[in-house]
Amino acid sequence: MDLQNLSGVVAAALGPLELAVCALALRRRLWRILPYFVAYLIVLITVDIGRWAVLLAAGASSRAYSWVYWMTQPVHILARAAALADICRATLGSYTGVWRLARPLLLAAATLLLAVAAIRTSGTGWLVSYLIFLERELEFAVVISLLLLLLFTRYYGLVLERPLDGIALGAGFYSSFVIIKDTIILVVGNQPWAWYSLSHSLAFAITAGIWIYALRAPLPERVQPNMSSIRAYEDDTRAVSERMRELNDRLLKLMKG
Repeated sequence: MDLQNLSGVVAAALGPLELAVCALALRRRLWRILPYFVAYLIVLITVDIGRWAVLLAAGASSRAYSWVYWMTQPVHILARAAALADICRATLGSYTGVWRLARPLLLAAATLLLAVAAIRTSGTGWLVSYLIFLERELEFAVVISLLLLLLFTRYYGLVLERPLDGIALGAGFYSSFVIIKDTIILVVGNQPWAWYSLSHSLAFAITAGIWIYALRAPLPERVQPNMSSIRAYEDDTRAVSERMRELNDRLLKLMKG
């Protein structure tokens, strides 16, 4: 079996994995805490069905497949960006002051990514270069955001409970791979596309496995923090330390003032 055929077989095997992740997410009612992540899974399946339909009808080297692939890539990128924001919101959304500060920062970062991608690829006149660069910058944002989220939760005593921990781990792994892959494409760019496709499929298969493992059991009941008193705060939640409460109160005062 040559590399092209092997890449096609592995890519085809991703379909059942994507369906399994989406089915588990729906079964666990994951939309209650991560609605945009569930929407991302549905978008992913829908886009892949459309791509495979064109691939089987016109062939992998056809202009039709190339056009469909790259025109649907922005949809995929935007869905992943929304999923990242969803993970951050699910972790910090209970703390109004912190989330009200983080939300405009995420929006500003997204705007900056679009502008930087446009500037860096303005001389190429090639939409594919723009999308690859934008995808890489988005994945940089995912990795950095997840690292900051991890440091933030560790410092303030927050617990990243299941399935958020597994979903964040899978997203971080996949983003790290995409950064490496897109950097090779932009810098080297002389490897057969089948290598990129095969490695990309294998990376997503590992990511899907991590997500399936995270969703293997029913979701734990979420406990909302009780901020009425320090005693109730300590009794009702394991997630937040006293420093987190003080930070949240300060940010609320800053937002109101």
